[in-house]
Amino acid sequence: MIVRSKNIKRLILYIILIVVFLFWAVPILWMISSSFKNDVDSFSTVPKLIFTPTLANYRDAFFTRGIIKNFINSVVIASLSSFFGIIIGTPAAYALSRFNLRRKEDLYFWFLTTRIAPPTLSALPFFLLSRYAGLYDSRAILIIVYTLMNLSWVVWMMRSFFDELPGELDESAMVDGCNRVTALIRIVLPLSRPGLIATAIFCVVISWNEYFFALILTNVKAQTLPAAITSFLTIHGLLWGQMCAIGTIVMLPILIFIFLTQRQLVRGLTMGSVKA
Repeated sequence: MIVRSKNIKRLILYIILIVVFLFWAVPILWMISSSFKNDVDSFSTVPKLIFTPTLANYRDAFFTRGIIKNFINSVVIASLSSFFGIIIGTPAAYALSRFNLRRKEDLYFWFLTTRIAPPTLSALPFFLLSRYAGLYDSRAILIIVYTLMNLSWVVWMMRSFFDELPGELDESAMVDGCNRVTALIRIVLPLSRPGLIATAIFCVVISWNEYFFALILTNVKAQTLPAAITSFLTIHGLLWGQMCAIGTIVMLPILIFIFLTQRQLVRGLTMGSVKA
């Protein structure tokens, strides 16, 4: 009876996992398949599972709509904003972890509130500042905004990683002649590398997928891939095939990136969860 009960529980668990996977995977598979359909198949009342694939949607997206420029914008903006977020946020997280600052927890909570507040609250100020500074529709304004968005994640995640490392490591390094900066660079960061990689992955994903500010603060020159999807909302209707092609292009690089770095991501997220 015990073995049968375990088998039933395992079967129920597998069924739940399959249902959750289908709930997640079916829309993605539908989008990918629609990117290879012509207009007749895309707007068919009964979804067609068997059809003649075509690359017309991708040709239109790349060569007619100029998506290559948007792709380059996304790569540059996501990379630089993640880099600057790590460079600025990591020392702040180290200070919050190691120093007994006055009202430290309030300052830590303030970093988190920058993510709690809805983006619409800061949309108008960022838009006006970008116009006054001459940065509207430029990569620079999105890099600045995304760096500020990533800072809260960097401080929040890296502080938890630094808290798992004993402070005696820093003290030993300083006894051997290091100062705080060299102790951070030579001792603490190498030991927290899995957490640093996991944080960087989160920053890249957030910057790559961000849509709202990319739509508000850009027009043509600095438009990223998520914002470029709106160009397929035409007076003639929705260009479903091209939109699905762009959605696939937006999704695949992140999926490949996560797949290649999944080991570092898991190590970073589980860092310090088991203590000796």
